[in-house]
Amino acid sequence: MNIWIVNPFDPLPGDPEQEGRYATLARLLAGRGHRVVWWTSSFSHRFKRPVDQVTLRAACSALGIEVEFLTAPPYYANVSLRRVWNHHVLAQRFVGAARTRTPAPDVVVASSPPPGLAWRAVEVARARGARAVVDVQDAWPDVFTTVAPPVLRPAVQCCLPALRRNVRRIARACDAIVGVADGYVDLFARHARKSQRTATIPLGVDLAAFDAAVQRGRSEAHTKPAGEIWLAYTGSLNRSYDFMTILRAAARLGADHRPPLRFFLTGRGELTRQAEELVRAHSLPNVHLTGFLPFDTWAYLLSQCDIGFNASLPEAMIYLPNKVFYYLAAGVAVLNTIPGQCSRIVRDGACGLDYRAGDPDSCAAAIRQLIGDEARRAAMRAAARRLAETEYDRAVLFPRYVALLEELGPRVLPADRT
Repeated sequence: MNIWIVNPFDPLPGDPEQEGRYATLARLLAGRGHRVVWWTSSFSHRFKRPVDQVTLRAACSALGIEVEFLTAPPYYANVSLRRVWNHHVLAQRFVGAARTRTPAPDVVVASSPPPGLAWRAVEVARARGARAVVDVQDAWPDVFTTVAPPVLRPAVQCCLPALRRNVRRIARACDAIVGVADGYVDLFARHARKSQRTATIPLGVDLAAFDAAVQRGRSEAHTKPAGEIWLAYTGSLNRSYDFMTILRAAARLGADHRPPLRFFLTGRGELTRQAEELVRAHSLPNVHLTGFLPFDTWAYLLSQCDIGFNASLPEAMIYLPNKVFYYLAAGVAVLNTIPGQCSRIVRDGACGLDYRAGDPDSCAAAIRQLIGDEARRAAMRAAARRLAETEYDRAVLFPRYVALLEELGPRVLPADRT
């Protein structure tokens, strides 16, 4: 089959960032003999700069993946009117290029966000006789009202009706709804026809790639001294994530705690400066704000840690982020604030504890429970790694995704299409 992937955010093979959901899916599809065309942006969402199109095309071509780069104006904040405009332009340029590209697709997989581009992808799929699958990764647009800075909220409110209309139209018109978490699937499925297929396929982790990165990234700088306990938060330092509570808990525990504790926060975001100020104000030399690390370095650091924080704020509507799967792969005990699926993974998998988001005392108490019981901590770490191997390795998860696409097939016979 000829399968199109429409996603402007995920790193392609050859990107400096570790490969994610769509690179895994594209590799598997190409390996099964399908023709894969990936429609993406020429602007990096994570690094906020143009991508290296020549390098990425070459890396993808070697895997049998074709790439179509769409150009749109840059943006420099994830929650901004410039980003809204970028996505609008991407959608228009996709329609202009996709409606005449040959051969026509058999199946179109479109990520949401952005819902505007996803809707145009569904429209093109239906017009060209293809099946349309929406892949839901976030709670757009409802989450905008809580994570947007106060100064932008009036403008966000003006955009919401159009964005919500796109969600309803996509849900009714597509052939299948896939999502990275049950909660995201439900957001679309409530508008869908009863006959539509739905499936939750979490982001998971490429366990072989992670383990290889750990070996490549070995360094004395990130090798844990005997007797220390290392704790990690990995991800964006922005308003959606509850990393400031971790820093306040670290202040309550103190820099001279015994056994010695060392906190690593890897990532950047608009709240980086506030985090740095809090660390200075509380004189916490055992807290390290590393910024983004190369994947190999980061993987090795994570493998040395004992505890990982899966921490977001309830209003962010983050249900099952990718960091939790990397914690499982690294074999760290998980301290979690996210209810629902994340809590069930931690609780039923016996690989960590829940604590209350926004509550430094609750966070500090959870840390004390784990650092005070070495046997329990070791059992949680072993359970975490078992979950990665048996349930959340992409080698286990993503063949289900490929099977769903193959079962859908084209809407009409290829000979009938242009």
